[in-house]
This record gives sequence, structure tokens and C-alpha cells, in this order.
Amino acid sequence: MRTRDRYRAYAERIEAVSPSYAAWALSLDDGLVALLDAVPEQRRQPELVFAVARRLGADPSDPDALRALGREARLALAARLTSATVQANDPQRLAPVVPLFAALAARAHRPLGIVDAGAAAGLCTIPDRVTLDYLVGVDVDVDVDVDADGPERAPQRTVRPDRTGRGVRPGVRPERVRMHTAVGSPAVHLTATATGSVPAPAAEPIVVGARVTLDPNPIDLAEPGSFDRLVEAVPPEATDRVALMRDAASAALAVPPVRLRGRLPGDLDRALDQLPDDCEPVVLTTGTLVYVPGADRQRVVDRLAARGVHWIALERTGILSGVAATLPADVDAADPDAFATASLDGVACAVSDPFGARTRWLRDPGS
Repeated sequence: MRTRDRYRAYAERIEAVSPSYAAWALSLDDGLVALLDAVPEQRRQPELVFAVARRLGADPSDPDALRALGREARLALAARLTSATVQANDPQRLAPVVPLFAALAARAHRPLGIVDAGAAAGLCTIPDRVTLDYLVGVDVDVDVDVDADGPERAPQRTVRPDRTGRGVRPGVRPERVRMHTAVGSPAVHLTATATGSVPAPAAEPIVVGARVTLDPNPIDLAEPGSFDRLVEAVPPEATDRVALMRDAASAALAVPPVRLRGRLPGDLDRALDQLPDDCEPVVLTTGTLVYVPGADRQRVVDRLAARGVHWIALERTGILSGVAATLPADVDAADPDAFATASLDGVACAVSDPFGARTRWLRDPGS
């Protein structure tokens, strides 16, 4: 996809939640397009470009600020883009990921050892600290087991999405299903809509025995100003996302990881070697591999297979050929609600919007 078309598509996707970022995406002139075309493809991500622009002083409330930066600070912008690794690290992305961890934990019979590759501050390294509720479509004439003091517990057979898996049929009302309960506090409470082959709620809580984070520029949340750095990539209007990230930061500080500076694929083995022998190793990537050059992406996949470790991913639909091959034919990568694919050990289990707020389950990861 050409750079200008890519940014137009991003503007359409983001306009409802961030008019300022949509305006920036539509403001690209020929000079900015030429600048972006000159940097590596994985450095052209709109969120990354906008975060770097804000770091250089561009005000997102000014629709012309990005263009002006491209004219007045062209060399500085190009230099920052070649090395920047800004990542929003949005914990909402755990909504399609927690059921994958729960399925893996249920058959592992020992604590999980997580390597979060591309972790930023590690806000997605805490699946055990997430209480997850799904809003699913259930036929109104189907009995739902309701706990008077808690959420509905609907068996899998009661889930009735429409034929596309994107909504519920007439005569169907959404029900709240508690998919997982956090093992301790502080914790994060996530809510998302779910359709399709929604997995059963976790029978047992996820148990994590060790956490390792790997990032070229890791963020230590205990350092002053670290949270401000973390939210650079978040659109200014997204105050709810910032609040959720703050909750996740509190939860992550309670269970600090072993923090490593490094990149994929070269430092993957070093990160895995940090895990204790009594843990079930699993590598997590959430929006990470889009920043890894194409040839190296496959090297990551090959190395995971060689090490014989589990892999949970939420990555842009289509960038991993092996995962894409397991998608059903009706998944359209251009559909905003299929922007990302959640996979377990290389098999696509669900597709979602970029932030995991709307998930269509393709198969039960526990089956």
C-alpha cells in the first residue's frame, strides 16, 4: 500500500476516536510522503510518526503542525524515525489475548513463564492481573446461569452471533460473561464485545511464575516521567485509554519483570534463557512484529519453533504468512474489525479491531 493511501486508511479508522490524528493523517503533503518513503517501511506507522512528531514539539491540536515539522525540522524528523521504537503498549489488547493464555495455562499444569517481546513498559505482560468481561450475543429464550453476586456464566452453546460473526441477530440481547478473574490486586478490568466461536470462561485463574520483557528501549515504570513517555503514542482525545494504561501500570509495578534491552530476533534466546526451568515458556508479541523487517519476522517464527516454546500473538492481519494461512476465507484484512489476528502457536484463533475491543472468535483455543 502506498504511503498516502495507508495514511488515508488510518484516518478513516481513527477519526471517530481522534479527529486530531485523523487530520494529521490527511495532511500529508508531497514532502512528507517523500520523507516517509525514505525511511524503512516499519518506521512509517502513523502512531510512531505522530509520537515522534509530538516529541519534537508538534501540537496535534494544530492540523498543519505535522506538515510544518516536515518542512522546518525535516532532518530531525527523519533521524528520529530511523531509531524510534515508540509503542502505545495498550492493555486493551489483552482482551483477545487473555483467553489464549487461559487455554494454554489449562493444559500446561505448571506456571507460565512469559517473555513479552517488544514490551515497552510491559503493560501486556500481566494476563493474570486482568479481569475480563465479554459482551456476547445470547438468544433471549436461552437460560443463562446467573450468579446473584457476579456476572453471567453462559455455556458456550448459548452464544449466537450472526452469520458474519460481527453482530447479534434480531431477538438477541448481549450478555456479560466473566471470562477471567484477576488473581490479585492491583488489577485491570477489561470489557470487550465477542462474537463467533467464543471460548468458554477460564475454569482456573492464569498462574504466571516468571516475566521477562525484551525491548530495544525498555520503559521502567518506577522511573520518574516514564509513564509520560509511554503515552506519547496515544491520541490526545483518548483519555479513557490513558486511564486504562494507568491502571495497568499499577498492576505491572506490583509484579515487576526481568527487564532486558534487546531486539528480535537476535536477543530472543537470551530472553528465553532467563526463564526458570519450572515454568512453561510462552513468548508474547502484541503489535511488535510490524516493526521487525519482513525477513527477520520469519526468523522469529523459525526460532520459536526451533526452541519448542509456545507463542501468543496479536499482530496485524496478513503480516505473518503462516498465521494468515490458517484464517478462514471470509476474513478481510481491510476490514477494521479484522485489523489484527490473535494466534496461539501460529494458528489464528480470532480477529479484532486494532485495540481488541471487538473480537470475532474463529476457533476455540482450548479445543
